[in-house]
Amino acid sequence: MATTDPVRPLIEIDPRLSPRRELEVLCHEQLHISLPNLSEAEIDRLGKEMSRTLWSQNYRRVLMGKHKTPVRISK
Repeated sequence: MATTDPVRPLIEIDPRLSPRRELEVLCHEQLHISLPNLSEAEIDRLGKEMSRTLWSQNYRRVLMGKHKTPVRISK
C-alpha cells in the first residue's frame, strides 16, 4: 500500500510476502506514485514486468543485522 502524499510517499509492504512478491509489490506501488494517471491494469502489467527484470538480474533485498555496516568495496 502506498500513501498519496506526493511530497513524502510511503510504501508499506506486508512482511509475510515472499521476497519475489515483495519486489513485485514494491514496483507496483512505486509506479502508482510515479505515474498516478495510469490505469490499474497498466500499473499491474508494468510492475510485474519491472520486478521480473530486476529479479532476473539478481536484485535481492539484503537485511543487515543491528550494529552492522555494509561491506566497503574499494580498489
